[in-house]
Amino acid sequence: MSIVLYDDGKHKCIKFHDLTDSGEIQSNQFLILDNRRGLLLDCGGYRVYRDLLGAIAHFIPAGCLDYIFLSHQDPDIGSGLNLWLPICKAQIMISALWSRFIPAFCVRGLSEKRVMTIDDSGMRFQLGESQLMAVPGHFMHSPGNFHLYDETAKILFTSDLGASINPEKEKITTVEEFKKHISFMSGFHNRYIPSNLLCRKWVEMVRQLDVEMIVPQHGARLCGKEVVEEFYNWVVQEKTAADDFAENLFKLPV
Repeated sequence: MSIVLYDDGKHKCIKFHDLTDSGEIQSNQFLILDNRRGLLLDCGGYRVYRDLLGAIAHFIPAGCLDYIFLSHQDPDIGSGLNLWLPICKAQIMISALWSRFIPAFCVRGLSEKRVMTIDDSGMRFQLGESQLMAVPGHFMHSPGNFHLYDETAKILFTSDLGASINPEKEKITTVEEFKKHISFMSGFHNRYIPSNLLCRKWVEMVRQLDVEMIVPQHGARLCGKEVVEEFYNWVVQEKTAADDFAENLFKLPV
């Protein structure tokens, strides 16, 4: 259920997975800790709340959460907010484009004065003594999408970019041989991430960061600089297929 991605004694990153039943959307949730202060990344829907809360309690009390970071607006990202907000004082971080949608997830007034909007250009902010960065990931697949970079752990959390749909029986959690993993990513990316131009611009931007691990919201994580670079190269080249896919998608039904 939980995997520690990074731990230097003061700073930790934890991945939570397999919290939903078979046949439902399988999403990863994440906790970043620094000196006993926490950020919950993509808290998920109401069905994962109880198990996720119990899993997080092994690391910190919910009251130590300073932020709930929502990478975009999908229900598997943050529709459980209504359950989290009463038990902590965390600020909700989300794209300014989607901030007006937050009340739709919550009892009236619950999110009032607790929404911290992120402009299109992203932002840097502090968690405890560490620096985090909201990195633009727009149109991958949401028009208001942010990835999260942890410069202490050198981890880039990429939301739906890099998502993989693995056969459940394989339970792949870590990618060490990238070429074998491509087949689990291609179908999803060609449907949900439509623009090669955007992908090229994204790769150009994130190559400026020191990234040792890419961790998407669905599926396995990509570990090691060599695998990360292979992923960048694949994103730049593979996404031409999405443009071809669009050519056949927009046709009136017969």
